[in-house]
Formats: sequence, structure tokens, C-alpha cells
Amino acid sequence: MGKGARAACIAVPWLATVASLICLLLIELAGWNKGTLPSYYFMKVDFTNLDVSQASDLANTTTLTIALQQAQQSDALEDIYKIHLWNYCEESSDDSNGDTLAYCSDRKAGFVFNLVDIWHLNETTAAGTPHRPSEIENPVAAAAGRLQDNAEVLEQELLGDSGKNAYEAYKKVARAMFALYAISFWTTVATIVLAVFAIFSRLGSFLTWIVSLASSVITLAAVATSTALYIALTVSLRGIFDPYNVHVQLGRNAMTVSWLSVVFSWFATLFWLFSVCCCSGRSNPHHRSNKGGLWTAEPKGQGYGDFGGRGRGIPVAKTGGGYERVASPYLGHAENERGDRVPLTDYPQQTGRSGAYEPYRNT
Repeated sequence: MGKGARAACIAVPWLATVASLICLLLIELAGWNKGTLPSYYFMKVDFTNLDVSQASDLANTTTLTIALQQAQQSDALEDIYKIHLWNYCEESSDDSNGDTLAYCSDRKAGFVFNLVDIWHLNETTAAGTPHRPSEIENPVAAAAGRLQDNAEVLEQELLGDSGKNAYEAYKKVARAMFALYAISFWTTVATIVLAVFAIFSRLGSFLTWIVSLASSVITLAAVATSTALYIALTVSLRGIFDPYNVHVQLGRNAMTVSWLSVVFSWFATLFWLFSVCCCSGRSNPHHRSNKGGLWTAEPKGQGYGDFGGRGRGIPVAKTGGGYERVASPYLGHAENERGDRVPLTDYPQQTGRSGAYEPYRNT
């Protein structure tokens, strides 16, 4: 194949790698400047229809119920929270105007969504002061005042065993997940850059395939980690907050493009390997412009792609530029004296046969 055919062979995995990078960019840029790409969140929590009416019934009051009531009374809770890779964003919900961006936190490497602090579940009063009234003065506020400063104990009281375990797993793995996404992004960029060298040689394709393979493995690890992590957290929080009419949902768009990045990345890796085994980039060996072409007059049979005399062409004997006549088999070397043509009349006719005798050989 020629350079044009090899370029076409490289174009397929290169475009697939670019597609994988675009999918990763959607995850990386979500929630940036003024809520860029707001629909590409990992998890969404909607407090729009929060109902804490159970808090008035002390027999059924729980720590979470009281914490939610305190946060609602102090207007500390926003309507909607969206968790992205780098940060989180808050939105206010309006029936007439829809969801409006209210706030986005600063971007932070290894971002972890601290729901206890962000949702103000650790505040004991509307003003957030450490005042701890007695049960006679205010039984609901007194119950809220029993919230302990220890974060693990507080999480245990707020989320229960299953919720606390899922949240603790999220906090421990979220930073590793962020690192995997970052490495995946930059190895994908490196694959696109190395593809330039893959156009010219199989060695370039091999190096590109090595980087692409590493990128595919890391991308798969990042996406699988985020999927397992947020599914577990979503299911756990949904079971905890459903009684309060709080809706927790997984980000389908983020999950879709994340897995698409995996598909494109592995597709590209497969075709990078194909470009190593095939599509050599050599031009047509039967063309005369390729080092003399297939046919050559060299005695060693130098044909297309000859390197150091190792010709693969078909040898053709030299004739000196013209047709060389073959000596007569009947006259030997005396043909110079009489010529190589002998008249038919010089030989007697054979008895029983008509016509002249043919003195030449038929081959």
C-alpha cells in the first residue's frame, strides 16, 4: 500500500481517539464557568418538595429529620444540587422560569462532595450557633443540639449504617477516581499526538498502540469506578431521603458519554494494532517508478524494493541490444564459409515421399 492508503488506515483509529477525547471533555468541563454543561452531572439531589412534617411528632423524630428541619427553616438548603467531577452546582427551581443556576463551587482537584457540610446538616440552630436549649424550652431544638461534633458519629446518626458505609466509600475513592480521569484524558491526548508518527511507519503505529492501550485500560478503570461509586451512593441516599420527598438520581448523560469514551478508546486501540500488522505504506511494487519496477535487465534480478542486491525481480538475460541468430546444427562452425542457409536441392529426395526435405529442427 502507498502512503495515501496508510493515511486512510490511520484515520479510522485517530478519529475514534478524538471521539473518546470529546466524551472525556464533556465530563471534565461540566460545571465549570457559570455551570458549563449542567446536564453532565454524576448525581443530582432535588430538595424542591422537601417535607419534614414528621419532625413535629417527637415519637418519630430522628436526627436526620431534625437536621433537615433546621436547614429548611434557615433557608440553608438550595432546591437542586448537581455533583460534577471538579465541583458541585446549586440551582433554584421555579415553576415559571424552570431551574436557574444559583451557585457553583470552586473547581478542586480530587473534589469530594461533603453532603453534611454543604447541606448544613451539622448546624444545631437556624443561625448555626452552638446554642443547646433544654427539652422543656424547645424539645425539637434540644434533640438537634445532641448532634455531636465528631464527623463519623454525626454521619452515623444522619445516614444510618448503610448510608454511612456508602458515603465513606465515596469519600475514599473519589480522589482516586479523579486521578484516573485526569490520566485517561492526557494519555488520550498523547495518543492523538503520536498518531502523526504512525502515518510514516509501523514503528510509529506500535508506539501509538502502546499508549492507546494504556489509555483504554485507564479510561475503563475511571469509568467503571465512577459508575460503581455513584450507583452505590445514589441507591443508598435514595433509600434514606425518599421518606422526605427528596429525589436522588444518577446522571444518565454523564454515564452515557463516559462509557462511550471507553467504547471509542478500545475501538481505536484495536485498529492501532491493525495498523501495526497491516498497511505498510510501501508503494505499488509493479510500478516502473519503484526502483526500476518489477522487470529489470540486471543479472542479479534486482526488482522492486531491492536492498543490497537482494532483488526480488525476474532476471532477464542481456542480448546486446539485438536479435542473435543461432548457429546451424548441420554445418557446425563452418557457417561463416558457406552461410547458415542450405538450399533444399543439395539434399536428395527420399523415395516414397513427395516434396522437399526440411533440414531444420522443429522446437
